[in-house]
Amino acid sequence: MQNDDKQQKLKAKMLALREKYCLALPEKYQDIEKSWIDYQADLSNPEFIETFYRLIHTLKGTASTFGFVTQGDICFEVQKLIIDAKENNAIISPDEIRQIQHHLDDLKKNIDTPAEDFSD
Repeated sequence: MQNDDKQQKLKAKMLALREKYCLALPEKYQDIEKSWIDYQADLSNPEFIETFYRLIHTLKGTASTFGFVTQGDICFEVQKLIIDAKENNAIISPDEIRQIQHHLDDLKKNIDTPAEDFSD
């Protein structure tokens, strides 16, 4: 019985955390979008790409942790496109910019997609 109580309390805490996270997702997307605009204004600024990368990387991890698989997968695709430029102080190509923008459009459309249920 005590184990069941602990599991129920843990499940309730996780649900509360996930709900709080869900409410924060639109703001997290807005931060990413602003960072992307800043980066495009100065593609050679390593600080801008670092900020954009950090926001994408963080959302990828936290989204996946809370069961927002679609959002995590989209961020992973963006991360793959910018990691080489970030690590080599290179400029992202026009084709990569288009791909990233497409992924960000998908992220915006899916930002409120519900998380998958946790399995028991």
